[in-house]
Amino acid sequence: ASSSSSSSSLFTFSNPDTPNYILLLALYTLQGIPMGLSASIPFLIQQKIRNFVHADGGGGGVGSQGGHHHPEFLSKFAYRAQAVFALCSWPFSLKLLWAPLVDAIFWKRLGRRKSWLLPVQTLAGLLMIGGSDFVETQLGLGGGGMDMDLETFDVKKVTFFFFVLYFLMATQDIAVDGWALTMLSKANRGKGPVMNSIGQNIGYFLSFVGFLALNDADTSENVWRPLLGLASRPNTGLVSLGGFIKCMGVFMIVVTTLVGVFKHEIDESEKEDDNDDDEPAELDASEIGLAETYHRLYAVCCLPSVKWLFLILLTYRFPTALSDNVKFLKAIEFGLSKQTTALLSPAIVLPLGILVPILASKIWHNHPLRQFLTAFQIRITLVPLLDVLMLLSVRYLRGDDHPDVTTTLTRISFWSSIVLSTAAQATVSSLQFNAQMTFFASRVDPAIGGSYMTLLNTAANLGGTWPASVVMFLVGQLTVPPVCEVVEGKEVCTGGRDAYFPLQMGFSILGLTWLYFLGGKVMEVAHLPEDSWRTGIAYQKLNSAVGMEEGLENGGRKSNGNRKKRNGNRKKNKKSR
Repeated sequence: ASSSSSSSSLFTFSNPDTPNYILLLALYTLQGIPMGLSASIPFLIQQKIRNFVHADGGGGGVGSQGGHHHPEFLSKFAYRAQAVFALCSWPFSLKLLWAPLVDAIFWKRLGRRKSWLLPVQTLAGLLMIGGSDFVETQLGLGGGGMDMDLETFDVKKVTFFFFVLYFLMATQDIAVDGWALTMLSKANRGKGPVMNSIGQNIGYFLSFVGFLALNDADTSENVWRPLLGLASRPNTGLVSLGGFIKCMGVFMIVVTTLVGVFKHEIDESEKEDDNDDDEPAELDASEIGLAETYHRLYAVCCLPSVKWLFLILLTYRFPTALSDNVKFLKAIEFGLSKQTTALLSPAIVLPLGILVPILASKIWHNHPLRQFLTAFQIRITLVPLLDVLMLLSVRYLRGDDHPDVTTTLTRISFWSSIVLSTAAQATVSSLQFNAQMTFFASRVDPAIGGSYMTLLNTAANLGGTWPASVVMFLVGQLTVPPVCEVVEGKEVCTGGRDAYFPLQMGFSILGLTWLYFLGGKVMEVAHLPEDSWRTGIAYQKLNSAVGMEEGLENGGRKSNGNRKKRNGNRKKNKKSR
């Protein structure tokens, strides 16, 4: 009853934390902006490559064989570029390495969290403003049109740009997560992760869906320009990638300025101690030092339970990597528009992301890893089947080979396959993410709760990051495009091999193998006692500190007693003499 009442009054004026909720939403929204922008880059690369191939007549023209315009080169080129660009999100998977530094080093006059928040967000905003044209040039998207210049295309430089941006926002995430614990009252601290999830989704959809919708040439020409009364510019989006990045950079600097001027950080030393007397205080790098912080985290990593959990988190996303990273890129290659892809996120993914955790809590009743395992079983069996059906529908019902198929049955089949595939993947992804976060929160050692959660989240993020580059590389290496030539004014393509479909079968088998060897271990981990997740270091130090205090007090009493005893013995000796 208390949880429902608190959730219903989340943003009421009577709630003293309402201004803090709004601030956290704004800060977490800033985090989601680079995520959404980086998510749109692979779609741009894939569609630009596809347009380049079609503009070149399928690569079958004179002088194109064996050159940079050949379809086989362009196909491998596209997926190698995707594999390299997938590396840009690694800072969020490695932020634990410098998280203690963010906690320990700060300028007291400015505030522990604002000391990092203000300069990091300012640098990120300036980087987006100053580097916007650089990104557009390195992607060969000059002018924001549909042409692509392969001579100026350099995905490594773009990856480095977003890697730095992700590093800055991962550092901001460390500061904001820590600030949320002191900014919110003790009763409302559990709402911090809720603000995180909502804010990141807002930022992601703002920069991903918003950009793709405004950058899409057809939508801009048929919807936005007539709506805004702008002149016609066919084959050109309303906004370019560089212009959108620049606007987001300005937005970030404006929010940072407002936070710096109007929000004052509370000195944590002046706050009441909310910890229970029988439980050690949570790890604080600024008090215990960096060496002790890393020592405690290393002790956590040495626990057998954590080692098995790491193995599970680092491997379970590999069998599902095709669905997670390649499916929609392949759909765009087969003819699905960026506009359709962008609309799927707010129409299907976002509502399911909100509803699924609520329904899951009623179905699995505090058995998160059972929920995790059920979702994984669906993810490696039903979801790949729906993905294959969706791609075949896009390829043969919307592709270039069948542009005139417009019957009602075809439309129903086409959209049903897209909706079912997207909904199934969004459901199981949300189930597993919700399950792992619930399990983390129920098992972490309260003595090092924040850093413990960061450690487990780092492993989970890393488990989703490394498969992306590997699977992109595999698809690019194993795909053999068809040989196309113009016969009697019509393009005819023969041969070729699409690596997605055989790889999907192989990855499903790999998933079943994972389930056979590690499925039982997941349930063993679920039933481990709470002591299996605790190092005992903090408790030992607490007990030793208490023992020293008691020893000092008792030592004082004993020393007085010893003096009296020694004086009594001296008197006895004098009498005997």
